[in-house]
Amino acid sequence: MLYPGYAPKEEIKPLSLPHFPTVQQTVVWRNWELVPLDRLAKILGTTEENVLSLARDMGLRVPPSIDEQWLIRGYITIIRANWHILPYDQLLELLGWSADMLAYALKEDDFLWVKLGNLKPSVEPVTYRPLTPEEETRTREIRGIIDTHFPDSRNESPVKPFDFLNTFAKRNKPASPWVVSTNPDEVLLSDEWTLVYPQGLERAEKFARRFADEHEAAWGIRLSASPDSADEVAAPAQKTILLSVKPDSSLLSESHQIRVTADRIDIQAVDEVGLLRGLNWLQKKMEERNAPYLEQKSVTRNTRFDLRYVYSYFAVYGDPLLDADIDPYPEELLLQLSKLGVNGVWLQAVLYKLVPFERAPELSIDWEKRIEGLRRLVDRAADYGIGIYLYYNEPRAMPLQFFEEFPDWKGHVDVEDATLCTSHPEVQAYLRTSTARLFTEVPKLAGLFTITMSENLTNCFSRAGGGNTNCPRCASRTPHEVASEVNRIIAEAAHSVAPNARILCWTWGWTKWLGWTPESIDEAIGLLPDRVSVMSNSEEGLITNIGGVEGHVVDYSISQVGPSEKSLRIWSKAKQRGLSAVAKVQFNITWECASVPYLPTMDLLERHLNNLEKSGVSGLMLSWTLGGYPSLNLEFASQYYWDTEETSVKGPALVAGKVFGDEAGDVVRQAWSAFSSAFGHFPFDIGVAYTAPQNIGPANLLYDKPTGFSATMVGIPYDDLKRWRSIYPEEVLEEQFQLVADGWKQGLDILKEAESLIDSSDSRKTAAFVDLQHVAKAAYCHLKTSHLQTMFVRLRDKLDAAADNQEAERLKEQLFAIIDEEIELAKELYHIVRNDSRIGFEASNHYFYTVQDLKEKVINCMHLRQRLEDRKI
Repeated sequence: MLYPGYAPKEEIKPLSLPHFPTVQQTVVWRNWELVPLDRLAKILGTTEENVLSLARDMGLRVPPSIDEQWLIRGYITIIRANWHILPYDQLLELLGWSADMLAYALKEDDFLWVKLGNLKPSVEPVTYRPLTPEEETRTREIRGIIDTHFPDSRNESPVKPFDFLNTFAKRNKPASPWVVSTNPDEVLLSDEWTLVYPQGLERAEKFARRFADEHEAAWGIRLSASPDSADEVAAPAQKTILLSVKPDSSLLSESHQIRVTADRIDIQAVDEVGLLRGLNWLQKKMEERNAPYLEQKSVTRNTRFDLRYVYSYFAVYGDPLLDADIDPYPEELLLQLSKLGVNGVWLQAVLYKLVPFERAPELSIDWEKRIEGLRRLVDRAADYGIGIYLYYNEPRAMPLQFFEEFPDWKGHVDVEDATLCTSHPEVQAYLRTSTARLFTEVPKLAGLFTITMSENLTNCFSRAGGGNTNCPRCASRTPHEVASEVNRIIAEAAHSVAPNARILCWTWGWTKWLGWTPESIDEAIGLLPDRVSVMSNSEEGLITNIGGVEGHVVDYSISQVGPSEKSLRIWSKAKQRGLSAVAKVQFNITWECASVPYLPTMDLLERHLNNLEKSGVSGLMLSWTLGGYPSLNLEFASQYYWDTEETSVKGPALVAGKVFGDEAGDVVRQAWSAFSSAFGHFPFDIGVAYTAPQNIGPANLLYDKPTGFSATMVGIPYDDLKRWRSIYPEEVLEEQFQLVADGWKQGLDILKEAESLIDSSDSRKTAAFVDLQHVAKAAYCHLKTSHLQTMFVRLRDKLDAAADNQEAERLKEQLFAIIDEEIELAKELYHIVRNDSRIGFEASNHYFYTVQDLKEKVINCMHLRQRLEDRKI
């Protein structure tokens, strides 16, 4: 039985989808090639042949090509697609889940219930029946639309959904051809060279041998590797790469020096991982040279940001440690991130899922498997100089029935849940012992970061508006006292077992809305224990004035560049307290447009990094669940991670030239500037970022009558212009989206000029340019449709109020023009998606849309056009 809070509401009728003749056809359409054919037939209560007939008649490919990844990594896409068309029982059967599995996903899978609108419409069961003659006629029209607009849709796509996973599968790279150098200042890293690594270190040998393996794969040259000895260090063999560690407490971790001479390369680092960073530098220089040559020189690379951690581009958010087959961090992804300077990755943790919860052991079933999965991940990641961090949002609230047996633990009540009151000594003991147990079970866990306010219901102030809790025990306390106490308990417990574990206390939610003031934030920082880090969103509190509308940034902004005065103040207070300061940033994407792997707005990124360089922070959280793709943006950001004379000259032009060649790079650089300038017009407000159509893009349907549904947080926009616009008047939202789209189009026009300048014989340059084109064009489709859909809803509502036929006809012509453009955008995005499996995907939402959704949008638009043509005043 589902958790009662998720029960369907009888008074809420599902969304009307009249562009399909029947609901059974909608079910077949939206699940085609996502779930097995026999399962579709079973839930519809019919034969597979009848389902095939329904699909064939609508122009779908028969037989279907089913990818099992959809039910493993795309289940949120399936749930969202069926939310308005299937009741719970049939949805569970479609997924092959139990009710408990769905309830857990709705609660813990990154606020899936919220993303679905905090409601489930009351939906009648769907069963198969033969079509009526009228429905058959309409079905033939649908097939005609597909044949006309998508003539290739029954052919295999060049790429399939989730094909990006193959990018991160272990593979051998062929040796690259290279030209012999005649430059006497260059050193050829030939097979005469030997890697000498220090003994007694846990991973130095792996770093060295992997360097040798990759050198052979890249250049066809095999290097030998051996441990050091006193004799070898004193009189090293001819042509030696000597790795050595010399601790220096005055420098941040991973700082290192490199000296390249004709017959010796020295890499000296303050710690073991610093050796890996030195080896990565050698590889990078050879890749840029496109040959296994190194310039004779000395380089000192002192670490500027000693923590640089990110989320997996494709991790399954809910329970990724239970199933080894859905590894959130495969070897190749760890390798690529490591080469981009990333030294930490994170994943969600629910404490009672990782260590046994004595008060409710049924919640901890399979905890041993998860812990073992975590140990394996920690060990594998360390081979790439990467630590594992857990997102720690504890202690988790429980349903009210839990407290029938443990009434003393109940704290703040929020609807059908209540907190485990962290002011209660027994709850504190639970949090302390369980955290210590976690680090005992996984002693090499790098650390964790906490959210103490608002994200999930945890302590008694975590979601208490205005700082007013209904917990009688905490009512006499303050939010900052409780938040600091929770952080202290967690940090002290972790450090009692793992003294070097890094505990980051995130100030997310330390806001006026939850009863915080600048002074109470200062007091909270003062109450934190020693050796923790204080993390703040870089742009939080940034004051904006966009389109003449004043606002501020909470989080998730690339268009508005941080850091803010609030963050600078928090970091300053942390440093005064003797604590390190960390900036949470988004360098790839935000909810401003999350359906592409990165936004090529390099000028904005450069400004942000330059600002952070001066801010005094020593760590970076590089992404939330979105933004973890190992992209050109992260490549650019890596220039800032070490303080060295090499990076005294850095910037987008340098990166563009190295990646695309000097001539093409100059043009690409201009396109990046155009994209950055355009994106600066984005009508930022967290409400716009969360609810406007820019994440679903052209796949968001159009409606000739208001649906009455509220846009959901990064879930379903519907037609809810009131929520889309947030603080902006309708006309300002429309104008700003138009400025963004028009400016982005200018960037695309500039980018096209670079195409003929790319060296077609260089596969790396051509691949990088195609990658950039896909991302930039897809982003345009999303941004342009946000303008068009805003305009459509405004005109549609005016049509409802039209005073006469003349005005109605004028409005209808404008609506027809928008519909036609929406069709073209859906088709353009469809072709991009068929060639790039990354487009439309985001880890915590899975695919925002499928190719089926983009085809459905065209069917929707054609049907809507007919309805408007038939409409009379």
